[in-house]
Amino acid sequence: MKTVEENKKKYVKSNMSQITKKPPPVWDSLFQAFEPITPGLSRSYDKLLQLFTMLNKQKDLFNTILSNMKDMIFIMDKENKIMYMNKAASDEYGESLGKNCYRVICNQEMLCQQNGMENVFKGQAVQLERTIKGKVYDSLVAPFVYGDKDLYKMEVLRDITGRKQLQNELEKLSITDKLTGMYNRRYFDDVLEKEVVRTRRLRHDLSLLFIDIDKFKHFNDIYGHAMGDKVLQYLANLIQTHIRKGIDVPCRYGGEEFTIILPETSNGRALIVANRILKGFRNMKLRIPRKNEAIKKTISIGIAGISQQSNLSIKSLLVHADKAMYKAKKLGGNRICG
Repeated sequence: MKTVEENKKKYVKSNMSQITKKPPPVWDSLFQAFEPITPGLSRSYDKLLQLFTMLNKQKDLFNTILSNMKDMIFIMDKENKIMYMNKAASDEYGESLGKNCYRVICNQEMLCQQNGMENVFKGQAVQLERTIKGKVYDSLVAPFVYGDKDLYKMEVLRDITGRKQLQNELEKLSITDKLTGMYNRRYFDDVLEKEVVRTRRLRHDLSLLFIDIDKFKHFNDIYGHAMGDKVLQYLANLIQTHIRKGIDVPCRYGGEEFTIILPETSNGRALIVANRILKGFRNMKLRIPRKNEAIKKTISIGIAGISQQSNLSIKSLLVHADKAMYKAKKLGGNRICG
């Protein structure tokens, strides 16, 4: 009886002989057929590997760029559900994938139907300013197709709050008189035109006051421009105390001349306002330094207006107010004419 060891040796010898046998002729034919294209396949594989590596690097770069952008980026499907948010958007709103964009971004219960937002999925890009949570954003919303036919929209929100504040400050400076803090001639011309149009449309009254400091050049020559500036500032502050905030429009027209636009005000009511300013300035409490001398100055005021019955043009309104003011000055000042 053969031992187990002998059976092992016989099994190994038999299998080794099979391995060392030549491959059948068909394999030779296959090797010969593929041999010419083997280098090409190898090169194609190398190129595919390089392309795959490059695409991965570009994907990583793209993701890095999106993650480091300060602009918030959202991608929404046709149901307005958020499919993608970059890091800036997630930091501001938290992870909100799958939620309706209008609930997340605007805290609304329905899609904004103004400024063309409803037309984005019809192929129209929309750019507008949006105020969200007290901040001002420049918003660009555009549609795009992904895949064969899936339609999405992307919204990019850029925080322009600081820029908007600076813009508003510059705009305010451009319409404000530096010395008195009142509106300037440029703003006066613009507002008067709009108020006259509104007055005619609504059939209301409108009054205009022209105010000039009597003998102001002589005062400047004696006491200097620094004291003259204080007098101008005093009159500006006095005017502010006797008008309706947010309704009446006081302006420094130029030099020592001031104007007040009084919307929805009859000439009778304008006369009451003018008298208060006239008396307040006459009782001015300013003293000349070192001399301890009280400043005594007066003003002349002209009144003109548009009533429901009149049809004065803007030019005629200005001429009437100006002539009334100069009439008051010719009569000795410290008075009101209309």
